[in-house]
Amino acid sequence: QQQQQQQVQSGRKKRLDDFSRFIINNKNNRSSSFFVATRRTKTTTTVDTRETKKFEQDAELWWRERDGPFGPLHSMNPVRCSFIKDECAEHFSKTRRRTPTTVVDNRPLSGFRILDVGCGGGLLSESLSRLGADVVGLDAGKANVEAAKRRQKESQLDDDDDSGGNNGKVKYICDTAEDLGEKEPNSFDVVCALEVIEHVTDPRVFANALRKLVKDDGLVFVSTISKSMRGVLGAIVFAERVAKMVPAGTHDANKFLHPSELAIVLERAGLRTNTMAGMEYNLMTKQWKLTGDLGINYIASATVGTFDEKLPLAQEDVHDKRYQ
Repeated sequence: QQQQQQQVQSGRKKRLDDFSRFIINNKNNRSSSFFVATRRTKTTTTVDTRETKKFEQDAELWWRERDGPFGPLHSMNPVRCSFIKDECAEHFSKTRRRTPTTVVDNRPLSGFRILDVGCGGGLLSESLSRLGADVVGLDAGKANVEAAKRRQKESQLDDDDDSGGNNGKVKYICDTAEDLGEKEPNSFDVVCALEVIEHVTDPRVFANALRKLVKDDGLVFVSTISKSMRGVLGAIVFAERVAKMVPAGTHDANKFLHPSELAIVLERAGLRTNTMAGMEYNLMTKQWKLTGDLGINYIASATVGTFDEKLPLAQEDVHDKRYQ
């Protein structure tokens, strides 16, 4: 099993390809639609009320795993958690706060305070808690937070006032990342924003909020959909219109981010991208797996730091004419 894990880690490294030169050449391309659309603004929140209402309408359905609108997130959750767990193990083993001897096998995230931005009904928050983390689930939708709290009560997960049991604590709050960053700056070991950044009004302001929330030696995780032809076909045409895996109108292709764009957004917020991996869905098994293909769904980890010219990113869509 240990050999298998080493092979997986080795495979992850292999599926990354350095095209930092591509990013450097495009960093100052102010004429692209991406940079024009995401200029700095005076906005204090990136919450898109239209997006929030869409998810609140289905708040009662968050935990219908098989036939609900959030079914794909349920099936995606194991690979997201696996990526987070592995990246945390690698990163924090290099810091004085975390060594392999302090890790409990069935609670690899014990001792970590993790923020789940855009937690919805608590899918990721609950899973991270079961891995031992003390989790704060944050969502701007009141109906979503209420749904998460109901689920918490039904599943008897520990809340912020009870540290009993084998799980970490979970606390759900209704607020925005920007406001929480003002109240609790540099407070979290890990900040997760999974399947969220493609629903905000300004990814740059949002990334700044993530940076403000994480500790200086912490980790930030972001997952989203690639701004590519395959991303549009997979996430909108197929998932929404053909297979009807998610409700029509869930995604806006204009808000998708190519991996290189996400790396730049994070860099300008003071976050250095460490690893990127694709998430691929198997129609036959209805399960997800991590791959080297960043053409549709992908996830990234980042640390506090400046842009590295040797930044490893995937080669997927590098030759797409829209990004050259």
